[in-house]
Amino acid sequence: MPLLNISGVQVSFPFEPYACQVTYMEKVMESLQKNVNGILESPTGTGKTLCLLCSTLAWLESRKAQTELNRQVSIASIMGEQSIQQDVEKLSKSLQSSTGLTWGGSEFAVPKIIYASRTHSQLNQAVQELKRTAYNSVKVSVIGSREQLCIQEQVRKEPNNSNKVHMCRAKVSARTCHMYNRLEDIKKNSDARSLIGNVIDIEDMVTYGEKQRVCPYYLARELKNDADIIFMPYNYLLDPKSRKAHGVELQGNIVIFDEAHNLEKICEDSSSFDLTSTDLATAIEELAKLSEKIYELTKHEDQSLVEMTDSSTMPEPEFTLEDLLRLKATLKDLENKIDEIPVPSNGKGVTKPGMFIFELLRNVSIGFDTKNFLIELLDKIINYVSQDALTGFSTKGAGLTKVCDILKIIFCRDLSDGGSMQLHMAELAKSYKVHIQKTEPKKFQKITSWATNSSTSDKTGKTLSYWCFSPGHSMVDLMAHGIKCIILTSGTLSPLSSFTLEMQIPFPVTLENPHVIEKHQVWIGTVNKGPDGVTLNSNFETRYTPTYQSSLGNSIVNFARIVPNGLLIFFPSYPVMDKCIEFWKENNIFNRISQYKPVFVEPRGKMDFQDAMFEFYNKINDPSLNGAIFVAVCRGKVSEGLDFADENGRAVVITGLPYPPYMDPRVVLKMQYLDEVKRRPNVKHLTGKEWYRQQASRAVNQAIGRVIRHRQDFGAILLCDTRFSSPDSISQLPIWVRPNVQKCQNFGQALKEITVFFKTAEQKMPASKPKKKIGIKTSPGAYFLPTTSRSAGPTNIAKAGRVSDHVASLKHIKDNSNNYSKLSIQYEGGSKASSSTQEIKRGLLGALTDSECKSPANDSQGSPFRLPPDKMVYKKQARKKITIKKRGETDSKSSAADILDDVPATVKSNHLQTAESYISEVKKVLYGDRYKMFSKALVDYKKIGDFQQLTPVLVGVFTEDSELYPFFREFYRFVRPKDKCEYDKLCKSITGTGCGYRPEDSILRKRLQTDNSLKADDITCPSKYPSGYTCECCQKNAERPFEAGCGHICCFPCWRTAFDTDKVCPVCKQPVRRRHLTAKYFAGPELE
Repeated sequence: MPLLNISGVQVSFPFEPYACQVTYMEKVMESLQKNVNGILESPTGTGKTLCLLCSTLAWLESRKAQTELNRQVSIASIMGEQSIQQDVEKLSKSLQSSTGLTWGGSEFAVPKIIYASRTHSQLNQAVQELKRTAYNSVKVSVIGSREQLCIQEQVRKEPNNSNKVHMCRAKVSARTCHMYNRLEDIKKNSDARSLIGNVIDIEDMVTYGEKQRVCPYYLARELKNDADIIFMPYNYLLDPKSRKAHGVELQGNIVIFDEAHNLEKICEDSSSFDLTSTDLATAIEELAKLSEKIYELTKHEDQSLVEMTDSSTMPEPEFTLEDLLRLKATLKDLENKIDEIPVPSNGKGVTKPGMFIFELLRNVSIGFDTKNFLIELLDKIINYVSQDALTGFSTKGAGLTKVCDILKIIFCRDLSDGGSMQLHMAELAKSYKVHIQKTEPKKFQKITSWATNSSTSDKTGKTLSYWCFSPGHSMVDLMAHGIKCIILTSGTLSPLSSFTLEMQIPFPVTLENPHVIEKHQVWIGTVNKGPDGVTLNSNFETRYTPTYQSSLGNSIVNFARIVPNGLLIFFPSYPVMDKCIEFWKENNIFNRISQYKPVFVEPRGKMDFQDAMFEFYNKINDPSLNGAIFVAVCRGKVSEGLDFADENGRAVVITGLPYPPYMDPRVVLKMQYLDEVKRRPNVKHLTGKEWYRQQASRAVNQAIGRVIRHRQDFGAILLCDTRFSSPDSISQLPIWVRPNVQKCQNFGQALKEITVFFKTAEQKMPASKPKKKIGIKTSPGAYFLPTTSRSAGPTNIAKAGRVSDHVASLKHIKDNSNNYSKLSIQYEGGSKASSSTQEIKRGLLGALTDSECKSPANDSQGSPFRLPPDKMVYKKQARKKITIKKRGETDSKSSAADILDDVPATVKSNHLQTAESYISEVKKVLYGDRYKMFSKALVDYKKIGDFQQLTPVLVGVFTEDSELYPFFREFYRFVRPKDKCEYDKLCKSITGTGCGYRPEDSILRKRLQTDNSLKADDITCPSKYPSGYTCECCQKNAERPFEAGCGHICCFPCWRTAFDTDKVCPVCKQPVRRRHLTAKYFAGPELE
């Protein structure tokens, strides 16, 4: 790998970097060396994650070397070895200049890198990125929730995360979780890191935990102790209670927020809450039920009642009945106090300053002096009701959990010694507003089936909201814990000035990086008028008028006609999108659009959305179509996290500015709060209107980022709202598009320029690949794909010639141990165990299973784990059949089974070796989600046999780079015989070289092997003797009868026809396979 000198630090990079990548790494180094905060924007497709990891870890290595030298200097000075001391001090000064003078030359502490992103999937992608660098020997820890990591069956079944947390804690405390106990036993004899390896992600830990029956959740926490870099979601870092629960140390460490464009909202949400009357009523009901249970247990202590209530298995409560009654009275008082707050009937609610929350709680004796006792008591109660023995409470405690959480938010920071309580509360509350609003009865329903009817269920409830309006509240809190520096990075942070003001901490290092693409690869322009001359303006006054909706629809018709391949259309909100589509359908505009491209509309549901995306990509891949259109909303699922590289998205249409709902109480109060802060003396801050405009611009920028995904990509950005033409709107766009914005005064000009752009781009850019080549892709970011494979070792060299989009499967593939049986099935051929009479089903999928069962710790050595005995799938020994031959028949008519038996064992062994070698090599070049797509495709191909569904996946993962063509061609040997001819043609059309297809390759050898008895009967069984069975399909004498699992008996020709077509029983249409058939022997007269 190339070694780069970045600000005095040697950085190993996978390939020769672009200029913008060097600039980015220089800014990262500046932030680390000067020990200051940095905010860095680099467009999607410029490899910011790779640059961030390489530069940060290179600096960390230098820091480690410096601290070790500092120790040597100290030792040399003590020993009085002057010559050695001088050499070591000289080297130490050199290292000190590279790591930064602000860290001090005499410090011995090495900081940890805390890498935070929005979702676990984004973190997994960052870990996969790290595995492909020269720094894949650093010690990694990934902090996840029990939702992702817990493998204890009872805990997994809990309906919500809160229940999982408390049940897990209860089991660990009671020593009833065997996975946790096993981890504790292992830790006594070995180091946790040695068990699993250095660079691991969540999937690695879950796989290891399931195989070794060790708790992945607590294993991850153990790995955190010696980790060089810790990956975790935002909320674990920003939420004080989550930070404490996961043991996250901030003192002296470095914090990186990737995809930081979401940071503002997450900071505010993590410090806010909404407490409804439902929550309080539920908590009171829970205390009432628990009080009754505790009272019964303490009142009756005779043996019969003990046996009836099974109290011998119940945990001993750490609280008293008096504690429960007092807490219940306190919550009841709080409920009454909230009910007494007058709220106007106009539906707008009432707003109070932040200090109101402390006054309200003080009226019910809750304050800084009692909060610790209350929080500890609530934790004890929640843990108690989570015990297995209390079946009536095992999934409850939701109301008490909510009360506990809000107390932790309100009293998040303790008073310092000697400080004023009043000033302390004022400081905490200055970023907050309290809002009380009525809740309609239909929204106010009991969430627990066992709770009794409360008087509040028939009346209007209230929602008490404690909203934080300053993301800087969380950032200042982080800095107060002694963090060395914070780096924020994303592809869409513009405008940086307003973003930094919101964070309320200084950012001396800033960067707005240009893109790696050339000017001819992107066209961006404002389309102010439709083809009928109507001004396109999606403001509140015009967005629902027929004139606007018609003009916008006719514009889309023209765009669908001239834009090749995929077209994305973003609306400001769901209501606007729904109304427009409804109007288009009623006025035949939708049909006119569909004449050019099929249209998909973003659904609300998760599963429906995945199905829609799957169909969209299928239409894009269809060579008979001119692409497809996906209609979505800004801030929705499509605008962030999905990848529309190359043909998947050649243009994006933004139909309006997606401002937040203007009358929403939280939006109104946010703007009021910002205006109040702006009026304070000597304060630099956004005004409410500036923040409001910024929210729309940032959502637009995020949508724009869906199209240009890598250096070889190109596309058009159409801003179809006259408001985009204003200088203020243009200044809010990313820096890489601002200079190129075209202002089209009429629709004809826009149409002409877009047409010319695509003609020019198609001439200058590499020729489009065949449509079959496009796989199913999603990605929250971009990455750089090496053109050669590399192992996990740090010494191998990898090179890359271009930027490639980082894709992840739309389908969430779970790592389920029950899938062993699905993966241990071969397509054709097999191998016999040398030491057993039973034959293991092996082949490509068997090799795939073995490959996936490798220990992460030993993966570099290639030592596979063997499948556990209970997971192995064995072939039943074939039943011997009597073959009746005609008199005088010679052995020349040998059966198919005899032919197969003549195949040498070495041939079968070589086939197995080839399959294992193939899978082993594939794992080296496919990573994470791509390997899972490959694995899932094999399973589906075996299960369904749909060749048309298999090929797009293979094309997508193996033909992005010509270096992977051999893997594409090599797969030919594992394709089903009936599909080999078509696969050979496909391979030749894409790679230019076929697979050496021969007609005899289409002979189904597996059928000959597995159905040898059927073939023998087919050749030699005389037909003059009736079998005694009638085929239930053709109603003729079944000369060779076979019975399926459904109980129906058909002749072999009918079964063969069924297997060659739809693979269902000809009678009842239930799915059936050859292995499900049982031969029926003669039921008629005995043979002579």
